[in-house]
Amino acid sequence: MENIIQTILEVGLEKPVKILHITDVHLTFADENDPPEMHTTMKDREALFKREGGAPGMPSEYFEEAIRLAEKEGYLLVCTGDVCDLNISGCRAEFHRIADGHDMMFSPGGHETQKRYVRTMEEGEAYVRTVRPQVEAAFPEYDFLLDSRVVNGLNIVTADNSLDYYSAETLARFRKELEKGLPVIVFSHDPIFDTRLNAVEKTHPDVPLTEEDYRISHEMIDLINTHPLVKATFTGHSHRADERIHEGKPSFVTPGLFKGICRLIEVR
Repeated sequence: MENIIQTILEVGLEKPVKILHITDVHLTFADENDPPEMHTTMKDREALFKREGGAPGMPSEYFEEAIRLAEKEGYLLVCTGDVCDLNISGCRAEFHRIADGHDMMFSPGGHETQKRYVRTMEEGEAYVRTVRPQVEAAFPEYDFLLDSRVVNGLNIVTADNSLDYYSAETLARFRKELEKGLPVIVFSHDPIFDTRLNAVEKTHPDVPLTEEDYRISHEMIDLINTHPLVKATFTGHSHRADERIHEGKPSFVTPGLFKGICRLIEVR
């Protein structure tokens, strides 16, 4: 690993919890089940991430290294999406080759639901409606909408905002998590302060939202920002490190793992 960012968070635990946060791996593989043009696309995307990342290793190598490190040191591995660069057979197969059989909490990114980039809101609506269930079926080990794990009195929650909003089911399940009365840290793909996540009108062709969708999503965002049990958020998406106090709470953005960078979080 080229760099492990060290983060300490004080929430009043009797025994500390260590979490290895990875995000934005961007595996770029096509296989015999993918059309020829996708093989070309994946080669182009691999070159793009190589230029942007500037790291000597390959994303798959860093993914494998992060898993080995977490298992060796006893860290909980949490991944916040964009592991697959596109939702194609080769990327999914490489993900499963590396991750299957290993303990990891995984919340998706937008790239997990994409085979191509849609061009209009109507095209995006039809695409997301049909593809999202197929994607969830391809990753049966993970609960995409919301997952949680209590470790040493800390409630670690992954909450899906990969399509730039939080759904009604995610909100309802998050309220149930707060009823446990434990300190919570939230892992999502998009930063809690991201412009698109906080939008109030349609801006993204992949995200066909109604006014009610926006209301619910903002209710979730407000809950994360204001509830006293929520201690911090950890996200990815932007491919660069960011640490700030947002709405009075720490918000940490971890760079892409394709750069050979991850974050070791010690919650005390």
